[in-house]
Order: sequence, then C-alpha cells, then structure tokens
Amino acid sequence: MISRLIIIVFLFSTYFVSNAQSEIKNLDIKIMSTHFDLGIPSIYHTKVERKVIAIFTQKDVVNKKGSTFAIYPSLSIIEFDKMEGIKTLQTAQLEFSLIAKNVFSNEDLTVFSKNITGSGSTQKAAINKAISNIHPNQKAYSKFVNELLEKVDSYYNSECETILADAKKAMENNENEKAIAIINTLPKSSDCRKANESILSQAFQNYQKQNCNQLIQKANIAAFKKDYKSAIDLLGLVDVESPCADDAKMALEEIASANDDQTAKKLAFLNKVYSDNKEIQKARQQSMNAISNTYIEGISKK
Repeated sequence: MISRLIIIVFLFSTYFVSNAQSEIKNLDIKIMSTHFDLGIPSIYHTKVERKVIAIFTQKDVVNKKGSTFAIYPSLSIIEFDKMEGIKTLQTAQLEFSLIAKNVFSNEDLTVFSKNITGSGSTQKAAINKAISNIHPNQKAYSKFVNELLEKVDSYYNSECETILADAKKAMENNENEKAIAIINTLPKSSDCRKANESILSQAFQNYQKQNCNQLIQKANIAAFKKDYKSAIDLLGLVDVESPCADDAKMALEEIASANDDQTAKKLAFLNKVYSDNKEIQKARQQSMNAISNTYIEGISKK
C-alpha cells in the first residue's frame, strides 16, 4: 500500500513539474541590444550579447519576435584604476544590468545588476576580462531568470482585464497594429488569450480594412523594382477575407516568375492559401506575428 502511494505521489509531482516547465517555456522575452557607457569599446557588443542570450536560453525564453516584455541589458563604468605589483595592471570595475520592461507601458517589471571586475595590461584588456567574468550559469543569473518568469506568468494571470482594456482603447483610436500586438503577444496557452481571440480577430479585420490598399501599393512598387521578397512579404499581410484580397491574388500571379528558392517557397504557400484556403489560419497567424513584431520593434527603439 505504501509503495502504491509513493508511486501515485511521484506521478502527480512529475505531472505538475512538467506542466510548470511547459508554462515557463511558453513565455517569450525579447532581448534588446546592449547599451554601453561611453568608454566601453563597441567591439565588445557581440561578446556581451552572447553572454546575455546564454543567461536566458537556459530557460528557453528567448525569441526573435515581438513580446510583451523585453530585456534591456546595459554595461556601465564604475571606475578604472591601477593595481601596483611586479607589473602594473589596469583594472576595470563595471556594472552589468538587466532591466525587464513592459514594452507597451514602458514600466519596469524587475531590475538585476551585478558588479564585474577585470584586470589587464591595458584598459581594454581589463574591460575584456571583466566581460569574460560574466558567467551565465552562475546561481545569481538563474535566480533572476526564475523570479522574472514568475513575475511574467503572474502578470498574464492578474492583468488580463487591463490588457484587454488597452487593446480595446487602441482599436477605438484606430491603432489596430497596437491592438494586434497587445493580444497576439499573450502566450497561446494563457486563459486570457484563449478567452479573447475574438478581439484579436476584430483588430486584424480592422487592420485589413485600414491598410490593405496601401500594402498592395507598396508591394507593386517593390515588384516593379524586382524586389520580389519584399513584395511577397507585403502581400502576405493581406488576408484572404480583406477587401483587397482579389487585388493581392492578382499581384501574386504577376510576380510568379520569382526564381529565388526562399521567395518561391513563400509565393507557393500564399498561392495555396488563395487557391484552397487550407492554410488560411497559418497565414493569418504569420501575418499577425509580422504586424505585432513590426509595431513592437518600433516602440522598443523609441
């Protein structure tokens, strides 16, 4: 009997642990470009960004698309000094920070900072050594990421009404890209997303009515310049149920001669969408992703 109870408890604990892990992995957090203080050479950007990405990929939360939350890393100078000995060394003390922001409200969700130090024969060498001392697998980083994920998860659960109010207000102001971005960036498994797909669909339809003519005009200009990739990307944003669907289909037919492999694949996919509608939901989701990504990229840079 006891052994059976132990097995049952183990199975339940395994179930809940696996569920918790899947929820965490569903959260998206975009990593922005690292801000450097003046005095820190830009040649170290790539090195720092690799470190930052490594901190988050341990929890599978990094993505390249738009998200409600973004990480703004920064590297600041605390002081430069010298260390006297057999050989005089330059020392660098830096502050490495990670700020998690809500990209729509610009509010800070959480802030992490850690002092890092390094020494070398030159100031640049000292900075390089300090950056090398960012070890993504340290407990401090793991603790920060876990706490961040808990806060993000809690936000989606507790702020659903506020999120929806913001989306509806954006729609009232004809800011349909913003409305799409607000809802589309919700985790697909969240109750808030599942219960409000109709708002996302309405915002998408409004966007189509508002922008489809302009999208086709831009696509035609790109096609005229033989920039078929851009033309197809723009036409991919026109939904099969939009007022401009027939014009988009005609434009696709006119650029069917594109011979680039990647371009040809997307062209074939969009033609399939217009011919039998089997891929309509997939195409619609791709379009909403592109719209929300573009919107978030714009406000994140601001």
